[in-house]
Parts: sequence; structure tokens; C-alpha cells
Amino acid sequence: MLEFAKHLSRDLVFDAPVVNNRHDLFQFVANELKSKGIITDSDQMVGKLDERERAGPTSVGHGIAIPHVMLPTLNRILIAIVRLAQPLDWEALDNQPVRVAFFIFAPETEQANYIRVLGSLATRLHRKDFVKKIISASGTNEVINVLFYPFKESFLSRNRRYIYFTAVILLGFLFFSYLFPKISVPITEHFVQLDYLKFNQQPWLFRQTIAATVFLATVVGTLLFWRHRVAIAAFGLGILLLSGTMDIETTVRFMSVPTILFIMAMMGIVSWVSDLGVFRFLVVWALKRIKGSPVYALLLLMFFSLILGAFCGEVTAILVTIALALEVTRRTRISPFVFMVSLVFATNVGSALTLVGNPIGVYLAFAGKLTFEDFLRWATPTAFIAALFVAGLCIFGFRKALRPKLTGPTTNFDDLDEWAEITDRKKFRIGWMLFVFVIVLIILHGRIEQALHLVEGTALVAAPLCVLGIVVFTERERGKFLIERGVDWWTLLFFMFLFAKAACLEFTGVTPKFAYLVSVAAQKLPLPGIGGGVTGSSLVMLLWGSGIFSGFVDNLPIVAALVPIVKDLSRIGVAHSGILWWALLFGGCLGGNLTMIGSTANVVAVSTYERDTGRNVMFRQWIIPGLIVTAVSLVIATILLMIQIPLSP
Repeated sequence: MLEFAKHLSRDLVFDAPVVNNRHDLFQFVANELKSKGIITDSDQMVGKLDERERAGPTSVGHGIAIPHVMLPTLNRILIAIVRLAQPLDWEALDNQPVRVAFFIFAPETEQANYIRVLGSLATRLHRKDFVKKIISASGTNEVINVLFYPFKESFLSRNRRYIYFTAVILLGFLFFSYLFPKISVPITEHFVQLDYLKFNQQPWLFRQTIAATVFLATVVGTLLFWRHRVAIAAFGLGILLLSGTMDIETTVRFMSVPTILFIMAMMGIVSWVSDLGVFRFLVVWALKRIKGSPVYALLLLMFFSLILGAFCGEVTAILVTIALALEVTRRTRISPFVFMVSLVFATNVGSALTLVGNPIGVYLAFAGKLTFEDFLRWATPTAFIAALFVAGLCIFGFRKALRPKLTGPTTNFDDLDEWAEITDRKKFRIGWMLFVFVIVLIILHGRIEQALHLVEGTALVAAPLCVLGIVVFTERERGKFLIERGVDWWTLLFFMFLFAKAACLEFTGVTPKFAYLVSVAAQKLPLPGIGGGVTGSSLVMLLWGSGIFSGFVDNLPIVAALVPIVKDLSRIGVAHSGILWWALLFGGCLGGNLTMIGSTANVVAVSTYERDTGRNVMFRQWIIPGLIVTAVSLVIATILLMIQIPLSP
């Protein structure tokens, strides 16, 4: 049953008279509820509704508004439906006047249910010709029925995602069955030494077809069925084993356990530090010092998104800053969409600053034997310059929307309390010191490994594991909860299965053949000038290819598939091939800004925005600023990497 259905009542469907503004409409609704004995103080309700609108219009587009407030005198959630006799301007993003308003009233004790009802109703209202049907309904019963009238979908429409998925698998299998026999690795001394000639014959041709089809199915399945991505990844891995494409020992070796251990440990540490309130404390402390300027507030929050994205990961960064951004927009009546999308842009760029900012950075570090200091040398300067351009684009592009609609004390942030969510100040101090300590150990891991004569990457994994052990031990019973809830085991399982399937592309000869094709294409289209030649052409293809695909599909599968190609380009003798690792990093991170599904940070931010505002984010709203920011940042990365090719190993 729909979440909002049980809160509807035929007694709360009203036809409003002609009103001149929202306040008059609120007064009409308050009087109706008072006459029915539902509320006793109509002025209080009108005041709360007016206050909510000052924080930001509750219109959701398509001629619909969802005013919603919490009232202490209620004992249950109520939904009132109001049809307007005359369309009313409600400052909607699509500029359409409101014809129907859905009022949600809830007691303060029902906050969790209140949010679910709001989200459920907002989702249901985005239906074709919905407003027209509500307005033309002859009575209250028909108005209610319109809400529950099922979509008239054919079998094909209802199951279109499954049909698309099946079609992709079948077409992919047929395409790869035809393609791989046509691609032959040439008989040269170099390829003979690498033992690549075996990939031109059976059974490797069949294995290439299976491996490529399974990986394609994983990528497309993840896009179509995001919530079930682990199931799809697990089933695909089972197919590889049953078909003899891989054996169990090889599968376990390909799962990149060091990468998984590092991400797991950092997830636990970051979750613990975040729960202590360390990150929110820093942002609020700084926010209180800008005296209410929306532009300065946006720049400050983008800066913290950048830094937190670099050291804590994109999800933590966006969760900390988006909550405060929504508070800023409520006080200044700036469009929350402007803050939300700008913070996502900064977070994704920031995730390329360091080794620990994004799972693809960690994966590339282990795959390419890169240290934190390598990231500081090759990734940090480029990402920081790109971030400056992105910030400038956001301020310039949203300059009109950033003009505050309110002035005075309500736009200040002095009443925000940085200590509000900190219950134990001693543990708070220990938390930030431990976090700084583990970051320092990670930064110096290369030097520690050299001093102790350890295998590359050992200290990188050991440092966060040791700190996590200290945290879990000192937290006692809560330590178990931290491991169970603070670590995203669902995502880690997906990563393990994905890494194994990506490595299988290399194992079966798929990526060696594609690497050969890339090198041939690069030789035919060499770039002139500084950074030219085969390396420059390969860099552009990998950077822009990973960037564009990462805008529509999760970046890790794309990067995981391209990592073996970089390895093979190095093996076949492409000069200065070390620069190609950074092309993958920037393509994966910067390309995530292209669409609203380009990265995990985007999905988290959009979900928070929609839950808080009751508005849906449309693809067309995102694509224009996303396209501009992605294109500019990729151009900057291309130029800066190209001029450094001669310096690369």
C-alpha cells in the first residue's frame, strides 16, 4: 500500500475560493480544519506554513505544491487536498502556477513517518495529466480515486528494464562472438615474450566472449537495477566459474583483497569520526564567521566538500555539507538546488585530490603501485586547479540565484551551535587526533615501507587497520556496532565481485586486444607538440572515454575495465605510460559530475534534497551545468597532464 494512503480523508478535500497569495490560501485551509475540530489555533498553523514558505517554496512543479509542517497539537498525520479556483504563483522551478495543493500536517512525534509520507506523495504526484484529472474530478470521491488510479502500462512497458537487460546480454554475446576472432594480436617478438599469441585461438576466444559479456551485463545491470547490483555481480561471477572462464583460486586472487581491506578500515574510521561530530564542528565553526553571505557560504561549503571529499570520501563529504547547505538556503531563501549541485561538483573534484578520496583512487594505487606522495605530486595540483575553475563557474553561472531574498538577522548563522551534536568532548578530541594520525601514516606509507623493507602497499593497508583496531577495542560494545553499521559491506561485496570480473578481462585476453587496438589508433592519430605521439593520444582517449562513460554509469566499473588496458599499454612499450593512471583517475572522478547518477555523492545529495524539499530533480536541470563543469574540468586535466608527459615514468 502507498505510504500516504492511510492518511487521506474524503473530509479533507476542499475547493478553495479565489485567493491572491499563499497566506490567504493557508488561512482558508486553517479555518476549514478549525471548523472540523481538527485544530484549535488557526493562527499558529498559518504562521508555521508561512515560516515554511519563507524557508523555500514548497512547489514541486507541474502545477502542484506540497506545503508541509509539524503541529504539536496533532496526534496523527493528516493530508488535505485543495483545488484552487484560480492558478496561484508559487515560485516553482518550472514557472508553472499551482492548481492543486497537498497539505501535510504531522505531530512532532511522527517525524520519521512524516518524511516517508512526504517522499511517497511527492513521487506519486509526478504523473502525466495528473493535475488536469484532479481539477476535472466531479467530487471528493473522484479526487481520491485519481490518486490511486493505476498506471495503464502494457506488459512490455511494465517489464521494459528486464527486456532491455536481456537484449543487451544477447546482443553483447553475439557481438563479442563476432568481434574477438577478428582481432588478432600480431606475431612479434614482444607479444611472443608476453605469451599473448594464445589469445588468438580457442579456448581463449570463447572465454573472451564470456568474460566481456558478463562484464557488460554487470555494468548495464548496475545501471538498470542499482539496488540489486550485488546480486547481479554475484551471478555473473558464478557464470565465469561454471563456464570454466576462471577457477576459484584465480578468482580469489583477482578480488584485490588489499584494496578491500583498506576501504573497509577507512570506512569504519571515517564513520566513527563523523559520529563524534568532528566534521560538522569544523564546517559550522567556519560558517558562523561569514556573516550570512550566500556567496561566501557556498564557497565555504564547496571548500569543505573539496577537502572532506579528499580525505574522508565523497559520501561523508556530501552528507556533512548538504545538511548545512539546506539550513543556509532556508535562512536566505536561495534555491537549494544551486547549493546541492555545486557541492556535488566540488565533492567529485575533491575525491581526485588524494589517494583516499575515492575507491577508484585506492584501486589505482594498488594496481599501479602508486603511493600517497605520487598522488600529491600528480593528482593534487591538477585537481586543485580544476576545483578553482569549477568554483568560479558555479558562482558565475548561479550569480542571479545567489542573491539573497531576505536580509537581516535571519540570514546570519550565529545561532548555529558547533557543539550541538557532540556529547563527549574528550572523545571528540581523541577522534580528530586519531584521524589526523592515520592520514599522516597513509601519507608516509611509502617511506615506512622502505624503512622497514616491506612489500609495497603493506603500510598503506596496515595503518588504517591498526587504528581501526584501537577504535573498536576502546569503544567496547559499540565497536561491534561500528563494524556492522559503519562499514558498507554491501558495497564492499560489490567491489570484490567487480574487481574479479575486471581482472578476468585481462586474464582471458580481452584487454590485451583492446590495448593493442588503442595503441594502433594512437599511432594513426598522434598528437603534435608537447605531450604528443602515442602516449598523448592514448591519454586523451582514456581520459575522455572514462569521463563520459562515468557520467552515466558508476565510475568504478569503467575504471576497473580500463586498468588492464593501461597495464598492457605499458607492457607493449608505450613511452611514459605512467601518466595514463592519472587519466583514469580524473576521467572517473570528474566525469561523475556529468549527470545526477554519475557518482554515489550525486545519488546521496539528490535523495537528501528531494526528501527535505519535497521536489524532484529533473535530468534537464542537472545536465546543462553538469555538462559545462565536466567539459571544462576535463579540458583542464587534459592540458595539465599532456604537458607533463615527458616527466612521467
